[in-house]
Amino acid sequence: MEDIRQKIRANDIKGVERLVKMDPTIIHQRYGELGRTPLMLVCIKGADRRILETLIDAGGEVGAKDCEGCTALHLAVYWHRLQAMELLIARGSNVNEKNNFGCTPLHLATEWTDGVKALRKQSAVKVNARSNDGHTPLHWACSRGYLHTVELLLGHNGIDANVVDNNGDTPLHMAVQKRNYKVVTLLLNQDSVNLEIVNKEYRTPLLEAVSDGHLGIMQRLIARGANVNVVDHGGNNCLHLALKRENNFHSEVEHMTMLDQYLKDLKLGKKQRYSGVVVACYLAHHGANFYCKNKSGRTPLDLIKKENLKKMLKTLFSPHHGGGRRMDQALKGPIRCVFCEDEVATETFFPCKHLSLCKKCCLPKIPKRCPMCRQNITSKNSLVGPNSSNMEVQMVAGPVGSPELKEKDLLRVAKRLGRDWWQVAIVLGVDTTKLKIDDESIDAVKQGYLMLYEWFRNCDPETRTHATLRAALEEAECVAAMECLSLDAK
Repeated sequence: MEDIRQKIRANDIKGVERLVKMDPTIIHQRYGELGRTPLMLVCIKGADRRILETLIDAGGEVGAKDCEGCTALHLAVYWHRLQAMELLIARGSNVNEKNNFGCTPLHLATEWTDGVKALRKQSAVKVNARSNDGHTPLHWACSRGYLHTVELLLGHNGIDANVVDNNGDTPLHMAVQKRNYKVVTLLLNQDSVNLEIVNKEYRTPLLEAVSDGHLGIMQRLIARGANVNVVDHGGNNCLHLALKRENNFHSEVEHMTMLDQYLKDLKLGKKQRYSGVVVACYLAHHGANFYCKNKSGRTPLDLIKKENLKKMLKTLFSPHHGGGRRMDQALKGPIRCVFCEDEVATETFFPCKHLSLCKKCCLPKIPKRCPMCRQNITSKNSLVGPNSSNMEVQMVAGPVGSPELKEKDLLRVAKRLGRDWWQVAIVLGVDTTKLKIDDESIDAVKQGYLMLYEWFRNCDPETRTHATLRAALEEAECVAAMECLSLDAK
């Protein structure tokens, strides 16, 4: 007897029709260890759409499951068969059906943006569906680093970016744990993302980043306002975790002059630039407490074996100043930016005044909370007279001005961006699907210019400045384009 599987593999439409007519029960046959029907085999092999229609018309069950609980739609998604997927949905396949692992078709589509787009069109799709281990499709995409899928899911109505899995991890936790730096950056652009959710280890995403040794992600989280003095289940704060690391920290960000200063202050060699003690100084600079005791009664300083190093840290970070923020910040001289420490601060944030930033580091939007004391920020004021040692004397009302952008500035930036323009689009929140720039014949510079012009045309006129675009370029790590814009501003 002829085997319908051979006809499916050969894309023999007439052969399949003949076999189904001879024996209608053949469409319910199960094949292989996983017990898959002919309908499922068509989805796996990507056979002609007409074969799939023939089997469905003959009574093939679109909701039938194999031994792993997968329907034909699960398999069509897994094998990236868009035509089969669309036909199955049109014929009544359940877009929210779960397999034995609790995964819906949307979970399986996370590595395939066309599949995600097709499923998002279905009003019935449950974008926050949880698998047996509590993972949503967003957890999967963040864990695997599928940046475009994360962007699509975050843009879906009803998405919950703070769902926790069975381990208490949010999608942000998973992106941090897997060191998916660009995904973390994308998530942090969402106001709805909560930075302070703790998992079963009582760790926030910041504590995970410190424990995993990722300096670039730590910097992003702190800039977004993450609490630097939260503690894990053992009472350890971020300084405990930094000093416990045996290996150096990893960073994807540009050179941080602040680390060089601490190398000099602590009289350490260049090889220790990314060591735990230097990074701990960076964290203490942002308010982390060197005198916080864990449940064993040990402070971060107790973890340092060299007495001379411990003494230097006690000098730099006095307990009378909260154990964080350098004592020499209170000395006479111009107020330095708390982020880069290279430039004189031009703006300070009220009411606590802990956050003083230079033009380069200043954020286009006022942050919600001070990253050091966690107090709500109400406003920002500019600083004048940079040689003045008295902060109160330097206060004047009104924000620091920034040159307005012109179209020629956009072209200069686009030339430096090249093919990295899409990263800036994510930061600026530009919907690139509306730009019609997927054509390979359009060069990268033109694509970048069209994206920038779309933002330029639709953004708030007050934010159409060098400072706003420079901040976006810095966040997307497009250094060459950022330098070009800085030269234009001068």
